[in-house]
Amino acid sequence: MGKEEVIFSMKKRFVFSGVCAAAMLLVAPNKGTAQSFTVDYFGAADQTYDFVNYGFHGADEFSFASYECANIYVFHDQDPVACGSCFVSPNGSRTVGLHANLIAAPVTGVTPPNGVIKVVYTQYTTNFCDPMAVTAPSPGLKTFRTRGGVDVELDEVPLSGAELAHLNAVCSDIFDILSGSFNITCGSEDPPISVHDNGGQKKKPVLK
Repeated sequence: MGKEEVIFSMKKRFVFSGVCAAAMLLVAPNKGTAQSFTVDYFGAADQTYDFVNYGFHGADEFSFASYECANIYVFHDQDPVACGSCFVSPNGSRTVGLHANLIAAPVTGVTPPNGVIKVVYTQYTTNFCDPMAVTAPSPGLKTFRTRGGVDVELDEVPLSGAELAHLNAVCSDIFDILSGSFNITCGSEDPPISVHDNGGQKKKPVLK
């Protein structure tokens, strides 16, 4: 092989490598989006979920910005059953039970025997956690599920704009049907907070 042929062969390899790299970028999922959404299933057996705030947005327990929201949506046979939101303090955790907190008051009036649980993570704002108006999902939580004595960390998956809009809409419907309330409760592991300055002394904020 002559010098020109060697150079031409090398150029073809570089071009092919560049095309492959570009293709990989096109099909690779958006990692930032994937870190804000997790999906799980449930059956008749009870199970619990632990949401852990690992300090992505800060570790100041006196700052609203350091708190995270777990916006939760429950479905059975594709039909919405429940929705709500739970906040988690920085470097803290919150445990919710399937039967005690997530499907204790289904909007259908019938406890589902199985279904799907979806959780979108968002940063807490100075207003509140709102599962009907999620516009900016963000990393900040990790979710662990315990079932049958076995603990697993749930993987995050990509969240599409269409799915996010659907979750907001079905939760708004539930809120309207229940006359202005949600039907998910949050347990009591993480104490309420309220950030104000009282004579120079900080107090933990009380979240609504």
